[in-house]
Amino acid sequence: MDRKLAWVGLNALPSLTPRRLRILLSSLGGPVEAWRAPRASWARVLGEELAAKLDRERAGFSPEKELERAERLGVKILTWDGPDFPPSLRELPDPPPVLYLLGELREEDLPGIAIVGTRRCTSYGRLVARRLARELAARGMTVISGLAPGIDRAAHQGALEAGRTVAVLGTGLARPYPAGSEKLLGEIAAAGAALSEFPLEQPGSQWTFPRRNRLIAGLSLGVVVVEAPARSGALITADYALEQGKEVFAVPGPITSQASVGTNHLIREGAKLVTSVEDILEEYPHLSRLSPAREPAPAPTLDAEAQAVYDLLGLEPLGIAELGERTGLSHARLSQILVELQLAGLIQETAGRKYMRAR
Repeated sequence: MDRKLAWVGLNALPSLTPRRLRILLSSLGGPVEAWRAPRASWARVLGEELAAKLDRERAGFSPEKELERAERLGVKILTWDGPDFPPSLRELPDPPPVLYLLGELREEDLPGIAIVGTRRCTSYGRLVARRLARELAARGMTVISGLAPGIDRAAHQGALEAGRTVAVLGTGLARPYPAGSEKLLGEIAAAGAALSEFPLEQPGSQWTFPRRNRLIAGLSLGVVVVEAPARSGALITADYALEQGKEVFAVPGPITSQASVGTNHLIREGAKLVTSVEDILEEYPHLSRLSPAREPAPAPTLDAEAQAVYDLLGLEPLGIAELGERTGLSHARLSQILVELQLAGLIQETAGRKYMRAR
Protein backbone atom coordinates (compact mmCIF):
# COMPACT_ATOMS: atom_id res chain seq x y z
CA MET A 1 0.00 0.00 0.00
CA ASP A 2 1.32 3.47 -0.88
CA ARG A 3 1.04 6.53 1.34
CA LYS A 4 -1.72 8.17 -0.71
CA LEU A 5 -4.06 5.21 -0.26
CA ALA A 6 -3.31 5.18 3.46
CA TRP A 7 -4.04 8.90 3.79
CA VAL A 8 -7.30 8.51 1.85
CA GLY A 9 -8.35 5.68 4.13
CA LEU A 10 -7.52 7.47 7.37
CA ASN A 11 -9.21 10.64 6.14
CA ALA A 12 -12.44 8.73 5.49
CA LEU A 13 -12.92 7.50 9.07
CA PRO A 14 -15.56 9.82 10.62
CA SER A 15 -14.49 9.06 14.20
CA LEU A 16 -10.82 9.80 13.59
CA THR A 17 -10.63 13.46 14.60
CA PRO A 18 -7.49 15.51 13.83
CA ARG A 19 -6.28 15.11 17.40
CA ARG A 20 -6.81 11.34 17.35
CA LEU A 21 -5.09 11.10 13.99
CA ARG A 22 -2.02 12.92 15.34
CA ILE A 23 -1.87 10.57 18.31
CA LEU A 24 -2.18 7.53 16.05
CA LEU A 25 0.52 8.72 13.66
CA SER A 26 2.98 9.59 16.41
CA SER A 27 2.45 6.22 18.08
CA LEU A 28 2.46 3.97 15.04
CA GLY A 29 4.99 5.67 12.79
CA GLY A 30 3.14 7.00 9.73
CA PRO A 31 -0.01 6.77 7.59
CA VAL A 32 0.66 3.31 6.12
CA GLU A 33 1.49 1.83 9.51
CA ALA A 34 -1.54 3.53 11.08
CA TRP A 35 -3.95 2.29 8.40
CA ARG A 36 -2.62 -1.28 8.40
CA ALA A 37 -2.36 -1.58 12.16
CA PRO A 38 -4.56 -4.26 13.75
CA ARG A 39 -7.39 -3.20 15.99
CA ALA A 40 -5.38 -4.21 19.05
CA SER A 41 -2.70 -1.64 18.20
CA TRP A 42 -5.36 1.05 17.83
CA ALA A 43 -6.85 0.00 21.17
CA ARG A 44 -3.52 0.43 22.96
CA VAL A 45 -3.36 4.02 21.72
CA LEU A 46 -7.00 5.15 21.60
CA GLY A 47 -8.87 2.74 23.85
CA GLU A 48 -10.88 -0.38 23.06
CA GLU A 49 -14.25 1.25 22.46
CA LEU A 50 -12.97 3.83 19.97
CA ALA A 51 -10.71 1.26 18.29
CA ALA A 52 -13.70 -1.02 17.72
CA LYS A 53 -15.66 1.83 16.18
CA LEU A 54 -12.79 2.86 13.92
CA ASP A 55 -12.26 -0.75 12.87
CA ARG A 56 -15.90 -0.98 11.74
CA GLU A 57 -15.51 2.25 9.78
CA ARG A 58 -12.30 0.96 8.17
CA ALA A 59 -14.02 -2.26 7.12
CA GLY A 60 -16.70 -0.28 5.29
CA PHE A 61 -14.34 1.85 3.21
CA SER A 62 -12.02 0.97 0.32
CA PRO A 63 -9.27 3.50 -0.45
CA GLU A 64 -8.59 1.70 -3.73
CA LYS A 65 -12.19 2.15 -4.92
CA GLU A 66 -12.19 5.78 -3.78
CA LEU A 67 -9.05 6.46 -5.81
CA GLU A 68 -10.49 4.68 -8.87
CA ARG A 69 -13.67 6.75 -8.69
CA ALA A 70 -11.73 9.97 -8.28
CA GLU A 71 -9.78 9.17 -11.44
CA ARG A 72 -13.01 8.52 -13.37
CA LEU A 73 -14.40 11.88 -12.22
CA GLY A 74 -11.23 13.75 -13.09
CA VAL A 75 -10.57 14.51 -9.42
CA LYS A 76 -6.99 14.75 -8.18
CA ILE A 77 -6.14 13.75 -4.62
CA LEU A 78 -3.51 15.81 -2.83
CA THR A 79 -2.01 14.58 0.43
CA TRP A 80 -0.72 16.64 3.32
CA ASP A 81 2.88 15.50 2.76
CA GLY A 82 2.76 15.79 -1.04
CA PRO A 83 4.43 18.52 -3.15
CA ASP A 84 1.17 19.95 -4.56
CA PHE A 85 -0.56 20.52 -1.22
CA PRO A 86 -1.25 24.26 -0.63
CA PRO A 87 1.46 25.50 1.79
CA SER A 88 -0.94 27.80 3.66
CA LEU A 89 -3.17 24.84 4.54
CA ARG A 90 -0.24 22.68 5.60
CA GLU A 91 0.56 25.32 8.22
CA LEU A 92 -2.88 25.15 9.86
CA PRO A 93 -3.08 23.71 13.39
CA ASP A 94 -5.30 20.91 12.01
CA PRO A 95 -4.51 20.58 8.30
CA PRO A 96 -6.62 18.11 6.33
CA PRO A 97 -4.69 14.92 5.53
CA VAL A 98 -6.26 14.88 2.07
CA LEU A 99 -7.64 17.40 -0.41
CA TYR A 100 -9.81 16.40 -3.35
CA LEU A 101 -9.26 18.77 -6.28
CA LEU A 102 -11.44 19.30 -9.34
CA GLY A 103 -10.02 21.74 -11.87
CA GLU A 104 -6.65 23.46 -11.63
CA LEU A 105 -5.21 25.19 -8.59
CA ARG A 106 -2.57 27.57 -9.89
CA GLU A 107 0.23 29.13 -7.91
CA GLU A 108 -1.18 32.60 -8.58
CA ASP A 109 -4.58 31.59 -7.19
CA LEU A 110 -3.26 31.59 -3.64
CA PRO A 111 -3.68 33.38 -1.50
CA GLY A 112 -6.92 34.84 -2.83
CA ILE A 113 -9.65 36.96 -1.29
CA ALA A 114 -12.58 35.18 0.34
CA ILE A 115 -16.12 36.51 -0.03
CA VAL A 116 -18.64 34.83 2.26
CA GLY A 117 -22.04 35.43 3.78
CA THR A 118 -25.46 34.12 4.61
CA ARG A 119 -27.45 31.71 2.50
CA ARG A 120 -30.58 33.79 3.16
CA CYS A 121 -29.21 36.96 1.63
CA THR A 122 -31.10 39.99 0.39
CA SER A 123 -31.05 41.29 -3.17
CA TYR A 124 -28.68 43.99 -1.93
CA GLY A 125 -26.26 41.44 -0.51
CA ARG A 126 -26.38 39.30 -3.65
CA LEU A 127 -25.62 42.30 -5.86
CA VAL A 128 -22.76 43.55 -3.66
CA ALA A 129 -21.15 40.09 -3.46
CA ARG A 130 -21.34 39.64 -7.21
CA ARG A 131 -19.98 43.11 -7.91
CA LEU A 132 -17.06 42.86 -5.46
CA ALA A 133 -16.14 39.40 -6.78
CA ARG A 134 -16.26 40.52 -10.39
CA GLU A 135 -14.08 43.57 -9.71
CA LEU A 136 -11.55 41.57 -7.69
CA ALA A 137 -11.35 38.93 -10.41
CA ALA A 138 -10.93 41.63 -13.03
CA ARG A 139 -7.86 42.82 -11.08
CA GLY A 140 -6.36 39.35 -11.26
CA MET A 141 -7.39 38.19 -7.78
CA THR A 142 -8.85 34.72 -7.30
CA VAL A 143 -12.09 34.78 -5.28
CA ILE A 144 -12.51 32.05 -2.66
CA SER A 145 -15.95 31.02 -1.40
CA GLY A 146 -17.99 28.01 -0.33
CA LEU A 147 -20.52 27.26 -3.14
CA ALA A 148 -23.47 27.56 -0.72
CA PRO A 149 -26.65 29.34 -1.85
CA GLY A 150 -26.85 33.08 -1.36
CA ILE A 151 -23.69 35.16 -0.97
CA ASP A 152 -21.26 32.33 -1.81
CA ARG A 153 -23.01 31.55 -5.07
CA ALA A 154 -23.18 35.22 -6.05
CA ALA A 155 -19.45 35.61 -5.35
CA HIS A 156 -18.57 32.66 -7.58
CA GLN A 157 -20.83 33.91 -10.36
CA GLY A 158 -19.36 37.41 -10.21
CA ALA A 159 -15.79 36.09 -10.28
CA LEU A 160 -16.56 33.87 -13.27
CA GLU A 161 -17.61 36.94 -15.25
CA ALA A 162 -14.08 38.34 -15.10
CA GLY A 163 -11.54 35.79 -13.88
CA ARG A 164 -10.92 32.86 -11.56
CA THR A 165 -12.58 31.47 -8.46
CA VAL A 166 -12.04 28.59 -6.02
CA ALA A 167 -14.89 26.80 -4.23
CA VAL A 168 -14.28 25.01 -0.94
CA LEU A 169 -17.07 22.51 -0.35
CA GLY A 170 -18.55 21.32 2.91
CA THR A 171 -19.45 18.03 1.20
CA GLY A 172 -17.69 15.54 -1.01
CA LEU A 173 -17.12 16.68 -4.61
CA ALA A 174 -19.51 14.00 -5.87
CA ARG A 175 -22.32 15.36 -3.66
CA PRO A 176 -22.19 19.16 -3.96
CA TYR A 177 -24.56 21.23 -1.86
CA PRO A 178 -27.16 22.36 -2.65
CA ALA A 179 -28.61 19.80 -5.02
CA GLY A 180 -28.49 21.19 -8.53
CA SER A 181 -25.08 22.85 -8.06
CA GLU A 182 -23.38 20.55 -10.55
CA LYS A 183 -23.53 23.09 -13.40
CA LEU A 184 -21.96 25.88 -11.35
CA LEU A 185 -19.40 23.44 -9.94
CA GLY A 186 -18.40 22.51 -13.48
CA GLU A 187 -18.05 26.17 -14.47
CA ILE A 188 -15.88 26.84 -11.43
CA ALA A 189 -13.66 23.82 -12.17
CA ALA A 190 -13.26 25.01 -15.77
CA ALA A 191 -12.16 28.51 -14.69
CA GLY A 192 -10.54 27.75 -11.36
CA ALA A 193 -10.85 24.91 -8.87
CA ALA A 194 -13.15 23.16 -6.43
CA LEU A 195 -11.71 21.65 -3.26
CA SER A 196 -12.96 19.38 -0.52
CA GLU A 197 -11.30 17.62 2.40
CA PHE A 198 -14.14 15.11 2.56
CA PRO A 199 -14.54 11.77 0.76
CA LEU A 200 -16.34 11.95 -2.57
CA GLU A 201 -19.75 10.86 -1.27
CA GLN A 202 -19.66 12.70 2.06
CA PRO A 203 -23.00 14.50 2.58
CA GLY A 204 -23.19 17.86 4.26
CA SER A 205 -23.86 18.03 8.00
CA GLN A 206 -23.80 20.41 10.95
CA TRP A 207 -20.08 19.78 11.41
CA THR A 208 -18.79 19.61 7.83
CA PHE A 209 -19.73 23.16 6.82
CA PRO A 210 -18.21 24.94 9.84
CA ARG A 211 -15.13 22.72 9.51
CA ARG A 212 -14.45 23.69 5.89
CA ASN A 213 -14.56 27.39 6.84
CA ARG A 214 -11.03 27.18 8.25
CA LEU A 215 -9.86 26.18 4.76
CA ILE A 216 -11.60 29.15 3.14
CA ALA A 217 -9.78 31.44 5.56
CA GLY A 218 -6.53 29.50 5.14
CA LEU A 219 -6.51 29.95 1.37
CA SER A 220 -7.13 33.68 1.61
CA LEU A 221 -5.27 36.90 2.28
CA GLY A 222 -8.43 38.30 3.84
CA VAL A 223 -12.11 37.51 4.31
CA VAL A 224 -14.94 39.79 3.18
CA VAL A 225 -18.27 39.17 4.93
CA VAL A 226 -21.08 40.65 2.84
CA GLU A 227 -24.16 39.75 4.86
CA ALA A 228 -24.44 37.65 8.01
CA PRO A 229 -27.11 37.40 10.71
CA ALA A 230 -26.10 37.13 14.35
CA ARG A 231 -25.58 33.36 14.08
CA SER A 232 -23.95 32.67 10.74
CA GLY A 233 -21.30 30.32 9.42
CA ALA A 234 -19.70 33.33 7.73
CA LEU A 235 -18.82 34.68 11.17
CA ILE A 236 -17.04 31.39 11.89
CA THR A 237 -14.93 32.02 8.78
CA ALA A 238 -14.16 35.52 10.05
CA ASP A 239 -13.07 34.06 13.41
CA TYR A 240 -10.76 31.60 11.66
CA ALA A 241 -9.28 34.46 9.63
CA LEU A 242 -8.52 36.43 12.79
CA GLU A 243 -6.94 33.36 14.40
CA GLN A 244 -4.74 32.97 11.32
CA GLY A 245 -3.71 36.63 11.37
CA LYS A 246 -5.74 37.55 8.29
CA GLU A 247 -7.64 40.78 7.61
CA VAL A 248 -11.42 40.77 8.07
CA PHE A 249 -13.65 43.07 6.02
CA ALA A 250 -17.39 43.64 6.33
CA VAL A 251 -20.02 45.28 4.15
CA PRO A 252 -22.37 47.55 6.13
CA GLY A 253 -26.10 47.03 5.88
CA PRO A 254 -29.35 48.57 7.11
CA ILE A 255 -29.76 48.48 10.89
CA THR A 256 -33.26 47.10 10.30
CA SER A 257 -31.99 44.09 8.34
CA GLN A 258 -31.41 40.83 10.20
CA ALA A 259 -29.06 39.81 7.39
CA SER A 260 -26.68 42.62 8.38
CA VAL A 261 -26.64 42.19 12.17
CA GLY A 262 -23.43 40.14 12.01
CA THR A 263 -21.61 42.38 9.54
CA ASN A 264 -22.50 45.56 11.40
CA HIS A 265 -21.23 43.91 14.59
CA LEU A 266 -17.95 42.99 12.88
CA ILE A 267 -17.47 46.62 11.85
CA ARG A 268 -18.16 47.76 15.41
CA GLU A 269 -15.53 45.26 16.63
CA GLY A 270 -12.87 46.54 14.23
CA ALA A 271 -13.41 44.85 10.86
CA LYS A 272 -12.68 47.16 7.96
CA LEU A 273 -15.78 48.66 6.39
CA VAL A 274 -16.10 47.92 2.67
CA THR A 275 -18.06 50.05 0.22
CA SER A 276 -15.94 49.33 -2.85
CA VAL A 277 -13.22 47.02 -4.08
CA GLU A 278 -10.68 49.76 -3.41
CA ASP A 279 -11.33 49.42 0.34
CA ILE A 280 -10.04 45.84 0.07
CA LEU A 281 -7.13 46.39 -2.29
CA GLU A 282 -5.66 49.33 -0.37
CA GLU A 283 -4.80 46.89 2.43
CA TYR A 284 -2.59 44.98 0.00
CA PRO A 285 -0.48 47.49 -1.97
CA HIS A 286 1.30 44.73 -3.89
CA LEU A 287 -2.01 43.65 -5.45
CA SER A 288 -2.31 46.90 -7.38
CA ARG A 289 0.41 45.61 -9.68
CA LEU A 290 -1.73 42.67 -10.76
CA SER A 291 -2.97 42.79 -14.33
CA PRO A 292 -6.59 41.97 -15.13
CA ALA A 293 -7.32 38.27 -15.62
CA ARG A 294 -9.29 39.15 -18.73
CA GLU A 295 -11.11 42.15 -20.06
CA PRO A 296 -14.73 42.35 -18.89
CA ALA A 297 -17.39 42.27 -21.58
CA PRO A 298 -18.31 45.76 -22.82
CA ALA A 299 -21.56 47.18 -21.49
CA PRO A 300 -24.39 47.21 -24.03
CA THR A 301 -25.34 50.55 -25.60
CA LEU A 302 -28.65 51.89 -24.28
CA ASP A 303 -30.98 54.47 -25.78
CA ALA A 304 -31.77 57.59 -23.76
CA GLU A 305 -34.94 56.23 -22.15
CA ALA A 306 -33.39 52.88 -21.20
CA GLN A 307 -30.34 54.67 -19.81
CA ALA A 308 -32.57 56.90 -17.68
CA VAL A 309 -34.32 53.85 -16.20
CA TYR A 310 -31.01 52.07 -15.59
CA ASP A 311 -29.54 55.15 -13.90
CA LEU A 312 -32.47 55.23 -11.46
CA LEU A 313 -32.03 51.62 -10.43
CA GLY A 314 -29.43 50.85 -7.80
CA LEU A 315 -29.09 48.61 -4.79
CA GLU A 316 -32.63 49.34 -3.55
CA PRO A 317 -35.35 47.73 -5.71
CA LEU A 318 -37.92 50.01 -7.35
CA GLY A 319 -41.35 49.09 -8.67
CA ILE A 320 -42.73 50.02 -12.07
CA ALA A 321 -45.10 52.61 -10.59
CA GLU A 322 -42.25 54.51 -8.92
CA LEU A 323 -40.15 54.29 -12.08
CA GLY A 324 -43.08 55.74 -14.04
CA GLU A 325 -43.41 58.65 -11.63
CA ARG A 326 -39.71 59.46 -11.85
CA THR A 327 -39.28 59.07 -15.61
CA GLY A 328 -42.70 60.04 -16.98
CA LEU A 329 -42.63 56.98 -19.23
CA SER A 330 -45.77 54.95 -19.91
CA HIS A 331 -46.36 51.58 -18.28
CA ALA A 332 -46.08 49.86 -21.66
CA ARG A 333 -42.76 51.55 -22.51
CA LEU A 334 -41.34 50.86 -19.05
CA SER A 335 -42.30 47.19 -19.31
CA GLN A 336 -40.49 46.97 -22.66
CA ILE A 337 -37.36 48.66 -21.27
CA LEU A 338 -37.29 46.47 -18.17
CA VAL A 339 -37.46 43.31 -20.30
CA GLU A 340 -34.63 44.59 -22.51
CA LEU A 341 -32.46 45.43 -19.49
CA GLN A 342 -33.10 41.99 -17.98
CA LEU A 343 -32.21 40.25 -21.24
CA ALA A 344 -28.98 42.28 -21.33
CA GLY A 345 -28.16 41.06 -17.84
CA LEU A 346 -28.13 44.61 -16.46
CA ILE A 347 -31.03 44.34 -14.01
CA GLN A 348 -32.92 41.66 -12.16
CA GLU A 349 -36.46 41.31 -10.88
CA THR A 350 -36.90 40.88 -7.14
CA ALA A 351 -39.84 40.05 -4.88
CA GLY A 352 -42.96 42.15 -5.39
CA ARG A 353 -42.18 42.82 -9.07
CA LYS A 354 -39.48 45.31 -8.23
CA TYR A 355 -36.23 45.77 -10.10
CA MET A 356 -32.60 46.49 -9.23
CA ARG A 357 -29.22 46.40 -10.92
CA ALA A 358 -27.63 43.03 -11.55
CA ARG A 359 -24.08 44.37 -11.88
